[in-house]
Amino acid sequence: MPGPTTMNGQRRPSRPRRVARLIGVTAIAALLWTSCSDSGALVVEVGSRNLDEVDSANGGPDDVGDDADNELIDDSGSRIPIGDFDDGFPLDSSKPGRSYDRFLIDAIDDIERFWTDNYSKAYGGEYVELRGGVHPAYPGRDSDLPTGCQFVGNYEDVRDNAFYCDEGDFIVYDDAGLFPEFADEFGAATVAVIMAHEWGHAIQSSTRRDILYSFATTTLELQADCFAGAWAGHVQENGLNGYRFSQSDITGALLGLIQIGDAPGSTAYDPTAHGSAFDRVSAFQDGFTGGVVSCVDYESNEPVPLQFGFTVEELSRPNPGDFPFGDEMFTAMRDDLMVFWEALVDIGEPWSAPDLLLADSRTVKCATGATISVAVGVAWCAADNTVMVSSPITKQYYDLIPGDFAVAYLIGIGYAEAVQSAIGSNLEASDRALLNDCLVGMWSGDILPFNTDPVVPDSETTPRIVLSPGDLDEAIRTALSLGDTDDERSMGTPFDKVDAFRQGVLFGFDGCFAA
Repeated sequence: MPGPTTMNGQRRPSRPRRVARLIGVTAIAALLWTSCSDSGALVVEVGSRNLDEVDSANGGPDDVGDDADNELIDDSGSRIPIGDFDDGFPLDSSKPGRSYDRFLIDAIDDIERFWTDNYSKAYGGEYVELRGGVHPAYPGRDSDLPTGCQFVGNYEDVRDNAFYCDEGDFIVYDDAGLFPEFADEFGAATVAVIMAHEWGHAIQSSTRRDILYSFATTTLELQADCFAGAWAGHVQENGLNGYRFSQSDITGALLGLIQIGDAPGSTAYDPTAHGSAFDRVSAFQDGFTGGVVSCVDYESNEPVPLQFGFTVEELSRPNPGDFPFGDEMFTAMRDDLMVFWEALVDIGEPWSAPDLLLADSRTVKCATGATISVAVGVAWCAADNTVMVSSPITKQYYDLIPGDFAVAYLIGIGYAEAVQSAIGSNLEASDRALLNDCLVGMWSGDILPFNTDPVVPDSETTPRIVLSPGDLDEAIRTALSLGDTDDERSMGTPFDKVDAFRQGVLFGFDGCFAA
């Protein structure tokens, strides 16, 4: 008997990968920007709308979610009516009220309309509405929950989860743990995205598309994430009862997907696998930017999850997935970035990649010339060809993201800025910052453990580092933390930064430079 399709449960589709030489160019969310020193040296912020001005800001990766714009807003800026119902929740009048109840009912109605409008365009035929309904689960519920798919109606069986059951064509969600906890931590929009994911399984069911038993679990789960992204993109474009998702809502949804990604080191062949955090965010973004049609494509071009296990050597370490924070880590990252970019950059003469310098303070300032501040605690010093990073800030990211590839991401965007300078990039503001993110992704894709065609092969004379399980997840957390949080800077939205990074990972040179 089939079990319920739940929320928690190698590479994306293989495409041509061009390793090309670069021949010219034809915060978690608040920014920790470096400030001017008393010496008056020029500090230029990549992404700043006014590069002649230097601002400083407080905060760090642990400031996520504290901004005021952390709920749905309408076009005029007024807040949506958050709250429960005076006369009881429409789906269960006895249910304890939740702050997201009104919005969730609006979202359920809108998801149903979304599929009524889009199912025939995607698959032909008419959409069949959900027959068994949506049911909140919580301890002490008066009425019985529906049963089926090995679910016998006990709250404990759905605790911290949500699922769709094909046998009864119904959805059950945990209204005592999962939904209120995610709403509190990531914002009310996250519970709607979870609901849209489960609705995606309803689309896959025998009542509609009938593919639940035709594909690997990860394909079905990632397609459901894609469907959820398609609905979220529809809400941002068309609104939901006059309201649209804010950047904070979308960032919260991405963080929620990261939270429920498979644990690092797990395998995509596990029958309960749903995909790594990187895989799930990628699928959501496919749907958000490409609509339902991009999700339908998963059925003919199945995504191959970027999941791989730990090596024996990694498992021998106290912390298998990470270097210890220190000189060995910084040296290994620097050496690999230098090898990678020196092999790719072609400016008509040999190019020497910058050295890496560590600053003991939270402020980074070049010894001579302008300080090009490319990210929190990271600067490109063109005058002496160095990338400078703040040791205290990189330690903060290492501890809070957490992981060593958060540090690699910060160092990587410093080297990416040096590459843009070398190849004569004239990009500015967010376009320049987003290309830096993509170039970090391009390097990251080159050091995937199963990449058979690296720019420079690993050898005794030129040893390369390799990604560990969870590194890509650390990268997208870092990218989310570096995105715009106000109207004064233009580093790219958190969503756009993650998308730029994954384009580099998945498609290499073409992902960053294709017209």
